[in-house]
Formats: sequence, C-alpha cells, structure tokens
Amino acid sequence: MTPGNNLPKVPLFPFADKLIHFSCFSVLTFLWARVGTLDEKKCIKWGKLLTNMLVFSIFFPIFIEYLQMFVPNRSFELEDILANLFGGLIGFSGFIILYKAKSSLV
Repeated sequence: MTPGNNLPKVPLFPFADKLIHFSCFSVLTFLWARVGTLDEKKCIKWGKLLTNMLVFSIFFPIFIEYLQMFVPNRSFELEDILANLFGGLIGFSGFIILYKAKSSLV
C-alpha cells in the first residue's frame, strides 16, 4: 500500500515486483496458517485452516490489489493478483507438507 512515488523507479530485474508479491504472500500465508489451526494435541482443525486459506490465499490478495487503485501512483494489476494467489497457495502447501512431516517449524 506504499504510494508509487516511494517505490524504486528501476526494477532489479524483469518481473521483480511479481517475485516480491509471490514471496510476501508465501511467507504471510505460511505464518498465518498456524494461527488458531492447531489444537492442544497439535492436530489440525481443518475448518479453521480452510478459513485461513480462503481469507489469506484468495480474498486478501484480491482485496489488497483492489485497494491499490486508491493509492497515489499505484494501479490494479491482474498479474499481481496471480502472483499473490500463487504465493498464498504455496505458503499453505508448505505448511501442510511440514505439518505432515512433523516439522518443528509448524
């Protein structure tokens, strides 16, 4: 939600902003997947996890991109939404894979 005039004028490389969108949403959704989804026995509450996934992998990425239409020097881009959505799905997939592997990261 940073105004466009506060962003670097020259990208680091082509599609760098898409990689940033992807990375941010991967990390955000991976971390948010843990919030309220495990019970005291470390079993997943699948309903809560599904709710988190819908909100942070689908609704939130679209909503954030929509809000950028109202931020000075920013615009709505379908490609950003796709990068956000894909990053969110990767973040939740990583959470589930690590949960099933009984990783201490989850």
